[in-house]
Amino acid sequence: MTHFAERQHGARRQWLLGIGFVLLGLGAWWQLRSLPEDDGVRAPRERRPDYIVQGLSALETDAGGQPSRRLSAERLRHYADEDLSELDEPRLVLYRPDGPPWFAQARLGQIQAGGDQVRLTGAVRFDREADAANRPIHLQTEAMDIWRRTGLAETDLPVRIDSDGDSITANGMKLWYLEDASRTSFHGRARIRLSPESEPERRPTP
Repeated sequence: MTHFAERQHGARRQWLLGIGFVLLGLGAWWQLRSLPEDDGVRAPRERRPDYIVQGLSALETDAGGQPSRRLSAERLRHYADEDLSELDEPRLVLYRPDGPPWFAQARLGQIQAGGDQVRLTGAVRFDREADAANRPIHLQTEAMDIWRRTGLAETDLPVRIDSDGDSITANGMKLWYLEDASRTSFHGRARIRLSPESEPERRPTP
């Protein structure tokens, strides 16, 4: 009788141990289910500039020491990994070999391609005063790329150009600003509006 009771007690102990292992296994499985799945995608690293310049003002000269362009901005943020700089309230002066320079301004800007490309965005203005051979030009658009080496300013967005009361609107344009006559190519059909010519002043009859 005692031998049978011991066997029964041992069987009960094994059964309880088995139930305990099962419960432990279920608990571990539930904890694994509750953990977030690792899909191999890590959180993106916070984008931080390498350095910041307040009140930027820089002058670039050509091989002969003559000024070629002047850049100023409220703030510059440089990102080495992306090889670009961001500008707040950029202002550009683009000097020409002959004649008055071009003045460019916008809300934001980027310097790319090792400094060869300056991209302006937001309320872009591109102006040149008149001289003896050329009329004044005042250009407005929302984005413009200015290339230093080729002397090209271009945009794929709607653009408006005003000059002495005349205006031109187009869906985009390319303007070679270093050339004396500032050669321009428009995208698509350009619409031209000419101001009415003023009548010559009449002298009173005697």
